[in-house]
Amino acid sequence: MPNEHVTDDLDLTTDPHSIRVARGFLTSVARTLDLPNETVSLAELALSEIVTNAVVHGEPPIHVHVDATATQLEVSVTDAGPARPRTDERRLDATGGRGLAIVAAVAGAWGCDPDPDGPGKRVWFTVSS
Repeated sequence: MPNEHVTDDLDLTTDPHSIRVARGFLTSVARTLDLPNETVSLAELALSEIVTNAVVHGEPPIHVHVDATATQLEVSVTDAGPARPRTDERRLDATGGRGLAIVAAVAGAWGCDPDPDGPGKRVWFTVSS
């Protein structure tokens, strides 16, 4: 199974329910490779934060892409909004703004790039098992 490779895509709306749909989608893809529960949980957490940003602050369409092997998940979320995600580290009492800090804490790597296929941006992360 080490050479197995799975890719899949999912289109989402700006409905808050999309966050749960995205997590379920990622879990389904990861389970085809029998990835460890911890790897899947960390990836679900990072994906939840990025999809939440896209739903709340981005613009449709929202697209999730998963590229998975038996040892690593590479996940990206694109949306048409021009604003890059940012953290609000200055306010310790803020109720939001910590999503990217969470992504940075659980992902092996992450970043934000212009969407290569259109307007907007692509936020991505990797989680290794």
